[in-house]
Amino acid sequence: MSNINIEKKKYESLTLDELYQIMDLRNRVFIMEQRILYVDTDFYDQHSSHYFIKDQEKIICYLRVVRRGVKFEEYSITRVVTDPKFRNQKLATRLIKDALEDHKGYAIRISAQAYLKTYYESFGFKVVKGPYIEEDILHYEMLYGQV
Repeated sequence: MSNINIEKKKYESLTLDELYQIMDLRNRVFIMEQRILYVDTDFYDQHSSHYFIKDQEKIICYLRVVRRGVKFEEYSITRVVTDPKFRNQKLATRLIKDALEDHKGYAIRISAQAYLKTYYESFGFKVVKGPYIEEDILHYEMLYGQV
């Protein structure tokens, strides 16, 4: 994929097909692959900016930035996910960098799976809590920027 286009949309601007693809990708990776039994419809989507990359009209990498004061006091990057067929191409890294740039000057808090701690530290996130168990998986709460 040489020509990567990052799309950014508020919830109300997503098409029905895009929303369906987002839910499908999250379900396939988090529920089927990682075997996390949780309700994905947490009602944060409506209060988020949605970042994604498509390959031939299919969403292959995604994250959302939850508005301040909804999940945490700060903005929050959540549901970072890449289709298994498109991994190791640094697509999620592109989305994260774009989201951080768009929210420059603001603090961003995440709840990161423990195996990704070093990955998030490479962006400048620092551990502020943890480790702790969330959805039966070890996590760290991490913060980027100033509070």
